[in-house]
Amino acid sequence: MPYAEDFDTAAAAFDAAAQASGTLLEPARAIMASGVMVGGQLTEVVTTELDTAGGMIDEIGAELVRLAGVCRERAEASRTALSAQQHFDTAYAEYEQDLREWHVRPRGSQPEPPVPPDPVPLWMNR
Repeated sequence: MPYAEDFDTAAAAFDAAAQASGTLLEPARAIMASGVMVGGQLTEVVTTELDTAGGMIDEIGAELVRLAGVCRERAEASRTALSAQQHFDTAYAEYEQDLREWHVRPRGSQPEPPVPPDPVPLWMNR
């Protein structure tokens, strides 16, 4: 299972890729703006293709941003699950100590074990 830091790293990489994708067509659009291809059918074809490619790149950029968001959510879920497990482990160690002491010198009711943390999402167990 990846750790929160792994998801943070992936989110940053997806964000960087999304930002970079927005600049992919700048050199080609600069050629068009420079007047190298002015008029004629080729200009129309190239402009149409660049616009189509731009639309696809925009979709890819949006998907990369969405994936970065998923990674951030998973990083937070990983941190929350780890914290809950650590709190449970600490409480359980205290419970075991209290139980040992209670067996040696019973006072009051037997100590109750702590409630385990909620189950983690399935993706954490893969």
